[in-house]
Amino acid sequence: MIFIAQRSFLTVAVATILSFLFLPAVSAHLQKRHASRRDTSWSDAYTFLSTHNAIRVQHGASPLTWSYTLADAAQSWVNQCEFRATDGQLLDTSYGEIIEAGSGEVSIETAVASFVADEADYTDGSDVLNHFTQVVWKSTTELGCARSTACNGIFDTGGSQTLIVCLYNPPGNVIGEATNNVQA
Repeated sequence: MIFIAQRSFLTVAVATILSFLFLPAVSAHLQKRHASRRDTSWSDAYTFLSTHNAIRVQHGASPLTWSYTLADAAQSWVNQCEFRATDGQLLDTSYGEIIEAGSGEVSIETAVASFVADEADYTDGSDVLNHFTQVVWKSTTELGCARSTACNGIFDTGGSQTLIVCLYNPPGNVIGEATNNVQA
């Protein structure tokens, strides 16, 4: 018994020493490889996705999948703390976008709820295209979002503000296609 316990201790000790030796190299590799992905946590990605999908299912749209390409592009915009449209400059392909800002810390759930607050402005067959129609657009399949709670100067109120950017692929809100893509 003593021999097994000593051997187990020795194995753990060697493994611990090796992890301390190699951990910095592995950590640096992972940080370099996933540098843009570490800004949006798994928890935030899940919250963005599940909140969107809960709304989409109520309107006959299939669930979205998470896109790291879209999330990385959204993060690059959020990092600039610019509360304006991206004008399609983030990616080489077209995408839909919703940009939201608020004073203080705004939760993901609150932001997505505000995206669809304009649902009442849309009726089936309407030409009104808005944030709500982008969120529930049936042909959209991918979502990528980012959030910063440390933006200053977006509003004149002082203090920190939250900026949230969500990008959608393929883009929704295509004129003439709402009847096939939006179920109010």
